[in-house]
Amino acid sequence: MQDRTILDQKGAGRGPRRPDFPEPRAASLSGVLIVDKPAGMTSLDVVRRVKKRHGTVRMGHAGTLDPLATGVLPVCMGEATKLIDHMDLEWKHYRGGLRLGLETDTLDITGKVVRRERVPDFSREVLLPAFAELEGLQRQQPPAYSAVKFKGKPLYSYARRGQPVEAPFREVRIRAFGLQERRGEFLGFDLLCSRGTYVRSVVQSLGRRLGCGACLVSLRRMRSGRFLIEEAHPLAEVENYLESGKIEELLLSPEEVLSHLEVLGIQKESEAKALNGNPLAREDFFPVPSAEGFSRREGEKVCLRMRSKVIGVGEVRRGEECCYVQPLRLLDTRWICPEADENESQEE
Repeated sequence: MQDRTILDQKGAGRGPRRPDFPEPRAASLSGVLIVDKPAGMTSLDVVRRVKKRHGTVRMGHAGTLDPLATGVLPVCMGEATKLIDHMDLEWKHYRGGLRLGLETDTLDITGKVVRRERVPDFSREVLLPAFAELEGLQRQQPPAYSAVKFKGKPLYSYARRGQPVEAPFREVRIRAFGLQERRGEFLGFDLLCSRGTYVRSVVQSLGRRLGCGACLVSLRRMRSGRFLIEEAHPLAEVENYLESGKIEELLLSPEEVLSHLEVLGIQKESEAKALNGNPLAREDFFPVPSAEGFSRREGEKVCLRMRSKVIGVGEVRRGEECCYVQPLRLLDTRWICPEADENESQEE
C-alpha cells in the first residue's frame, strides 16, 4: 500500500523525500486534518478538494484508501507533511463486507467478474475457523490493481493496459479478523491489521480457503494508528470550514500528532546545536535524562521540544562512548533566533 502522497504548491505529486532540514519558505497553515473520506473518490481527490482553498500550502495524505473505501484519512498540511514518516500509523482497524462465490480482477465488487461459484450453506463452525486461520504473520502479495510502484509507475497502470505485474510478497500481520454477521452470500467482518495490509487480498484468501471465492463489497477504516474515526470530519464539513477561513479549528497540532513519542526539551544553551542538525548529548536536554534510561532508548525516535514548542523528531543512537540524539526532521524554526538571544545577553 502506498503510505503517502505529497502535493507541492503547484499540485504536482511528489514521492517521499530524504530527511533534511527546513527550506526557506513562508509560514503557512500547519497541522493534520482527519477527513472521513467518502466512497467513490481516491485519496488524492480528497487532498485536491482541500487544496483548492489553499493552493500555496503543501499537502499530502498518510495512508491510501481505495475509492471504494470510506473512513479515516489523515490529510497533512504545511510543516506537518514533514512528520508523515514519524507518525503512529502502524495498526489499522477496518469494518467491511464481502460477497462469497464471486471473484473479480480487482478483488472488489467494482472489478470484472472472473469466477462464479455456488456458495454452500456454511455454518458458523466452518466460517469462524477460516477467519481465525488468517490471523498472525502472513505473506501477502499486493493486488495487480494497487498503488504499489514498479519502475516508477503504480501497478494499476500496467493492469489497465492488460500488462499486469506481479509484485513481490511482503509480510503483514493480522491481529484480529472476525465474522460479525451473515446475510446469505454477504458476510460482515472486523479486521485489525498492520500497516501495508491489503484488505482485498485478505478477503480473497478467505474465499479461497472456503473454496468458493470472495470479493470485497464495502470497507470503512475506523482507525489509522493514533487517528480515530471519532476525530474525522465529513468532507462537506471540511469544505464549509475552508470556505469560512476557520480550517485551523479542525487541525491537530504537531504535539498531538507526535503524542506517541517521548518528548525531550532542549536546553537554551544547546538550541543552536539542535537547529544546525548536530548530535545532541544527554546534557543538552532539560531535565537531563539518566544515563541508563537514555541508553535503553537506543534506536527509538523522540519528539524534540524547544521553548515549549515541538520543533521536530530525532533518533537515539549509540556513539563510541555514549548515546546521543540525532535530529532527523526539523519543522520551520525561524521564529527562534539563538544568535540574537546571545547578542542580547552579551549587551546586558
